Amino acid sequence: MDISSYLAVGGWFIQVIFDKYLSYQLRRWAANCGIEHELDRLRVALLRTQSLLHGAELVPTLSYSSLPWMRELRDVMYHAEDLLDKLEYNRLHHEMEESSANESSSSPISAFMLSRFHNQGTPSSLEPCWDRSTRVKNKMVNLLERIDQVTNGVSEVVSLPRNIRSRNHIMTSSIPHGKLIGREFEAQQLVTALISSQVEIPVSVVSIVGVGGIGKTALAQHVYSNARITENFDVRMWICVTCLLDELRITKEMLESASSSRFRHGGITNFNRLQAALKARLASKRFLLVLDDVWNNDNRTIAIEQENWQKLLAPLKDGANGSKILLTTRSSIVAEMLQSSYIISLETLQVNDCWSLVKTSVFDETEHTINSKLENIGRKIAETLSGLPLAAKVVAGHLKCKHSVDEWKQVLQRNAVWEEIMPILRTSYDNLSPHLKQCFAYCSIFPKNWEFEAEQLILLWLAQGFVHPDGCRRLEDIGKEYINDLRNKSFFTIQKKEFVSYYVIPPVIYELAKSVAAEECFRIGDDEWTRIPSSVRHLSVHLDSLSALDDTIPYKNLRTLIFLPSRTVAPINVSIPPVALNNIRSLRVLDLSLCMMDRLPDSISNCVHLRYLNISSTTIVTVPEFLCKLYHLQVLNLSGCRLGKLPSRMNNLVNLRHLTAANQIISAITDIGRLKYLQRLPTFKVTRERTQSIVQLGYLLELQGSLQIRNLENIDAPNEAKEAMLCKKHQLSVLQLMWASDRDEVNGNREEDVLEALQPHENLKRLDIVGWMGVKSPNWLENEWLSNLELIFLSGCNAWEQLPPLGQLPSIRIIWLQRLKMLRQIGPEAYGSGSQMETFQSLEELVLDDMPELNEWLWSDQTMRNLQNVVIKDCNKLKALPPVPPNLTEITIAGKGYWVPYHHDVKSARRSSVSSLCIFNCPLLLARLSAQMNTEIIARFRSLRSIITDQMTILRCSLLEDRLELIESLDIQDCSEITSFSADDDDILLQLKSLRSLCISGCNTLRSLPSTLSSVQSLDKLVLWNCPALESLTEEPLPLSVRKIEVALCHPLLKERLIKEYGVDWPKIAHIPWIEIDGEIL
Repeated sequence: MDISSYLAVGGWFIQVIFDKYLSYQLRRWAANCGIEHELDRLRVALLRTQSLLHGAELVPTLSYSSLPWMRELRDVMYHAEDLLDKLEYNRLHHEMEESSANESSSSPISAFMLSRFHNQGTPSSLEPCWDRSTRVKNKMVNLLERIDQVTNGVSEVVSLPRNIRSRNHIMTSSIPHGKLIGREFEAQQLVTALISSQVEIPVSVVSIVGVGGIGKTALAQHVYSNARITENFDVRMWICVTCLLDELRITKEMLESASSSRFRHGGITNFNRLQAALKARLASKRFLLVLDDVWNNDNRTIAIEQENWQKLLAPLKDGANGSKILLTTRSSIVAEMLQSSYIISLETLQVNDCWSLVKTSVFDETEHTINSKLENIGRKIAETLSGLPLAAKVVAGHLKCKHSVDEWKQVLQRNAVWEEIMPILRTSYDNLSPHLKQCFAYCSIFPKNWEFEAEQLILLWLAQGFVHPDGCRRLEDIGKEYINDLRNKSFFTIQKKEFVSYYVIPPVIYELAKSVAAEECFRIGDDEWTRIPSSVRHLSVHLDSLSALDDTIPYKNLRTLIFLPSRTVAPINVSIPPVALNNIRSLRVLDLSLCMMDRLPDSISNCVHLRYLNISSTTIVTVPEFLCKLYHLQVLNLSGCRLGKLPSRMNNLVNLRHLTAANQIISAITDIGRLKYLQRLPTFKVTRERTQSIVQLGYLLELQGSLQIRNLENIDAPNEAKEAMLCKKHQLSVLQLMWASDRDEVNGNREEDVLEALQPHENLKRLDIVGWMGVKSPNWLENEWLSNLELIFLSGCNAWEQLPPLGQLPSIRIIWLQRLKMLRQIGPEAYGSGSQMETFQSLEELVLDDMPELNEWLWSDQTMRNLQNVVIKDCNKLKALPPVPPNLTEITIAGKGYWVPYHHDVKSARRSSVSSLCIFNCPLLLARLSAQMNTEIIARFRSLRSIITDQMTILRCSLLEDRLELIESLDIQDCSEITSFSADDDDILLQLKSLRSLCISGCNTLRSLPSTLSSVQSLDKLVLWNCPALESLTEEPLPLSVRKIEVALCHPLLKERLIKEYGVDWPKIAHIPWIEIDGEIL
């Protein structure tokens, strides 16, 4: 950890203290306790320290003699934050005691709010505070003396700045010696991108993005000197930009580089005159400008940076079409800011390429053979280089003058290479703002190649105070910005696994993280690790490395203690040594997930600074009451624990933001409105008790995601519903409003008023209304208020006779109507006030489920033009289906109705694209389809490719005449009475010339498969699922075309017959590449 890291820690701490602790509430409480003077003295001392640190940051170099003072400064800042955090804890504890004392008042939540924001304090209520004031005063006086001593010491070794430090890392356009290795493809891509012309963009930007040392400049140098490039451009310019954007210097260097003779305007210092000269020089010329090593300034907004660049590059606009700017940068933000039309993100080299790079630098081309022992060692060295070209060049410099095996082994064993590379990598780190430095360094407590989930990492940063509030946005959103900033600056890469994105630190950058955090972050679990420094604040331990925990570890200083999963397959039954948890009073983060413990250690009650507690997937069955006194707690993860209930005073955790546990125990928390920072509340059950009334939701203004409100019948007055303030919860995306279906009494008018008062915010994406017994729709559903709504689910609303005008919702994609028992018609009332041409234009899926009285469904062929999927289940009085929209691809019909499709003109029918038809339990409809049907109706299904059904009869209906050979997928489900396939079924199967997928499931009595199955030569996939009577396959082997077979939940004899190499039926499937039997892949 070097001086810049200490400066970052110190500056960050002071900012945290000002943001969090020197608040109006704490100063007022301190005045009541008699320690206001000491708090003011501390504020002045911190302001002086902050000024000193700002000055130190501008010093070009600081002597290493300042390191001891910087360490002392860091330690005293930790001490100051701990003391103020404890002071804030005492204030909260005092509030909780007053709140408990006032619980007998008419409104506990009102009493809490009054005590929190308006209580003036009384001598009796402040007695505990006065008892502690002397002790606190003494600690603050000692702290002030220590701060004075340290700042005086730092002042002596820090000289006031005279100029701002800058980097001297300057590169030229000169092509490096030797051929390009491992980047041939990228070089070809770059050359192609640079010589291509875009008529609409006279001057376009191409970017090379990657971490320090990855070879960006070397690649640009090779391309810059490429023959095709030199022939294509009239003028070529190479400018090394470095950290600070010096517009005057860069313009002057561009003019010098663009001039064929020596630049004669060196005396010009006026920026506008230089730009005018550059503009004249480049007018009508096709040029290539390389801007090497471009950075973005974290102290400026993107808009300001972009404006400065636009001003700098303005003279280039008059260049000829095809002119290009090639920039190299470590930050994708820069590439995006300069509107790059093409971006190459450089990855690390393969080990073979690294060895080739080392080999060509160490050995002469004339040396055709290399000592095999040296080559073996060299390859091992290449494996340690993390694919970094710069590391390969540095190690080559060490090896060039060494010729013995022992000398090469010494290079392999020591870290001299990284000692030379790290300063170059550190330039990226040094360019970060203090809070990003803290966030990045903290990641080093996790193993190399750790896959970070963004949300979890952000919560850890929150717990440490790394995320600075801005007064406008959620802390989590600011944290998301931090992680994206680090990704854009190449400190993270994104890896996707099964639709989940993880953030991963590249190996070479991980070495940088370990370097800058060496004194504060440590991980037990490496194959080799040294003694833990006494300065360590953040510690992670693999569960199978617990033997390393002893009393030599500085537990009292720890702010993070994370137990990482065992590297064995399953969690092991481990017991964490008591010494690890007995003296951890400064902890902010404690992660005990996967530890096999049945109770939370009592010592955690002393962790008054704790912000993050994860005890998920443990065997804990009871959460102790002392947990409710950890008032600073922000994150509590109880998922996977067998808990019956939570402690009674959970509402004391007034800073809690994230609570993860079973919905039923979260919904039982009383006075949950006191947890005003809570971000997610999956389920809220309304009761008539004040502590669990709908009013509680009114205080939870930061709720986001999904909210389900149950038992809304318990709201007695619409005013109570209005106090839930759903219309102000702009971060909710899903809202489910649910009334119990089995209630004895129904007051329809009251329920209409309640639903009216539960108006959601216009940002809502999904709305469910279940069990509501009103007749008149709420006004906010009658207009276009919910303009962002994409899905609406109406279920069990048995008094609703007329649908609201859902056609007016411009974003609605899915409508699901279920058990609306009084609804008889879907007609013009659902379209709204607009014309039918303008309604339901975004609708993609419509579901009508269990609508016993629905008999008419009217729409013209101008509505629902984008409808793709229609599901109709148990609408037995529905007599006709409306016209098939042109984009409809899937139809599902289930029930005993007798539907007749509307007459449809042939022209429209030919535009139909129905590709999937699902029919269940529809004997009357099948009878209709089996009869001769007119060509217009049949034409609607001319694109049919997939059938899902419980009756093979459908394959013999006139609807599918001349179309069987086009069917690609057949899914036969729940044929409960079928024991075997008939001869007609066998013949039909032979007509399925294009069948690729056959699935037979839920056929409880089926004993044999179709005899002609082996003749279906197009079949690619066969699935047999939940057919308990099926004992064998067909007599003949399955077709050679089959690439995958899945068998599950069938007769045990079938599984026995399919045993690999030994089963009777194994030869019939042995040729199939993918065989899965009851979840096991053979």
